[in-house]
Amino acid sequence: MLHAFRSLISPELSIVQILPQTDRVVLVARPKSAVSLCPCCGCQTGRVHSHYVRRLADLPWQGRVVETRLHARRFRCANPQCPRQIFTERLPATVRPKARRTTRLGESQLAIGFAVGGEPGSRLSRKLAMPVSGDTLLRMVHSAPLPDFVAPTVVGIDDWAWRRGQRYGTIICDLERNCVLDLLPDRNADSVARWLKRWPGIKVVARDRAGLYADGARCGAPDAVQVADRWHLLNSLGEALRHAVGRHRHNVAAAVQIMASVQRPKTGSSTLPPGLAQLRADRKSARRERWDEICRLREQGCPTSGIAQLLGIDRRTVQRWLAAGGEPEHSRPHIPSHLLAPFEAWLEARWASGCQVGQQLWRELQQQGYTGSRVTVARWAADRRAHADSGGAAQPHPTWKAPTRRRCAWYLSRDLDQIDADARLFLGHLFARAPERTPPLTAALFDGGERCRS
Repeated sequence: MLHAFRSLISPELSIVQILPQTDRVVLVARPKSAVSLCPCCGCQTGRVHSHYVRRLADLPWQGRVVETRLHARRFRCANPQCPRQIFTERLPATVRPKARRTTRLGESQLAIGFAVGGEPGSRLSRKLAMPVSGDTLLRMVHSAPLPDFVAPTVVGIDDWAWRRGQRYGTIICDLERNCVLDLLPDRNADSVARWLKRWPGIKVVARDRAGLYADGARCGAPDAVQVADRWHLLNSLGEALRHAVGRHRHNVAAAVQIMASVQRPKTGSSTLPPGLAQLRADRKSARRERWDEICRLREQGCPTSGIAQLLGIDRRTVQRWLAAGGEPEHSRPHIPSHLLAPFEAWLEARWASGCQVGQQLWRELQQQGYTGSRVTVARWAADRRAHADSGGAAQPHPTWKAPTRRRCAWYLSRDLDQIDADARLFLGHLFARAPERTPPLTAALFDGGERCRS
């Protein structure tokens, strides 16, 4: 058994004994060399002063913690002129001076600390039989030596949040090596310019479209080429697509109605409860009146901020409505059919027995293993009640959900073979009503950006 362990330990040590315990494996070891070098003067000596035991945590074995009890020695220096007469022997391939873990265990724990951080790394280390506290992992990460710095030529500049919405700093990355170069504590042009002046070899600066970093790059690296960051380009393209979908919201609504009629043909008129129908009508009327007021103020030359202040709404809401050419259309909430599908038979049985209150159905449904929200069950009950009042049978909800503006933009950014059949059918109805849209162009732009990302 000792022979099997020899190849698993440091070549500087030899195993004296193995002590299996209930929760760990204890290895008793000693150094192989009979002499040692003084760390102060480098003189070799074999004069042993005394012995002591070092307890070192080591890499696990078969899922069990391993402890190495090292019988170390103190030596007397043979050089009478050396200021250090007594020293402990060094084992550089095994353990650092004063350390309580072997070098190889420290490297493994350091990798965990870099990957997942303090407390998550501590939990993972315990599972791997390498127990260590989260604070110790963070200390190891903070004390790790920095990698060799290579002068960058292509850098990316963006902001990062100390606290989102309140305080921001600046992050600078090497886009050729995909690594972080530096973190600046603030977000201003002067600090960026000072950092860039330290590295005159920078040729390309990738940034967002804000003017702050443009000024910093212009002052700090006047000869560098400034380009837009790929993420911001794709984000701007996505926003343009969403605005385009907003301008064609009536065509989108018509395509949604066609899809709904194809997937769920109506057998009778569906009526809403009077209170809910009146509430929806009032809200739609209020949105229409607000849009008319925005149009009237706009025709009078009132700026966007003035319209928002007069109407008591957010300036971005006014901008969004003006860009879309009208008030937003709110689609009917979609009932997630995959959540209620396993319980359809039970719901129908309880409904037939007289339990037709959504709150009560939701409470009983939780005991059956349902994990969805109360609102989903309440919508199912309202829909079931509406069909019952109209004299028709309840219709199953379509599996296809009416897309949001963001989802429509995502459909437009993909090739047709990258989306499902329902989405392709929906786009076909949309393009039939808005033939001026050119999805191949947007898809080509997105594909080009994705290829450059890899």
